[in-house]
Amino acid sequence: MTEVFRAAIARALPSPERVRESLLRLSDRDVQDAADYFSAVLPDFDVALVLPGAAPLAVAVADLRGAFVVQAERQPSGHMHLTAPDWPQISDELQDQARPARAVLFTPQLQSGLSELEVMLAATHQGWTMRAVAAGVAHTNDAGRVRMELQGLPVVTPVLLADTPTGLVFERRFPQTA
Repeated sequence: MTEVFRAAIARALPSPERVRESLLRLSDRDVQDAADYFSAVLPDFDVALVLPGAAPLAVAVADLRGAFVVQAERQPSGHMHLTAPDWPQISDELQDQARPARAVLFTPQLQSGLSELEVMLAATHQGWTMRAVAAGVAHTNDAGRVRMELQGLPVVTPVLLADTPTGLVFERRFPQTA
């Protein structure tokens, strides 16, 4: 599973810019491959929280799981804001549940983890329980994974990348835990 998605990332290595561009222009087949992976390994959730660049993947997984999709957008004030075209309906449905809504955050690349923390805070202000972070790619040299895990959030990713003097490479120091 995820061979198609990993191959798309492999074609972009070692350039960080090409990896970023590749994640923004994934083919439908790449997205579906990654969506199948995430659908199989993520815990149950009601809401897919989406950072910019992760929408196709989050929508595909949410469709497989029957979950709502809520976008996280940075406002001119600098704060993250949660929004959806059918926000009132989503909000009402989630509040009518007997338990707090469960959310998974989708991000194209987990690097510093600061934007992800902001979205997590916005979700907890809604009364939602964060379950995991689904990252298309996680960078092992950056603090994002550690920041999320310190908040008690597992990071699920099909691809771990390490930054080396020659550019990005698939991580070899750690076993793939996703």
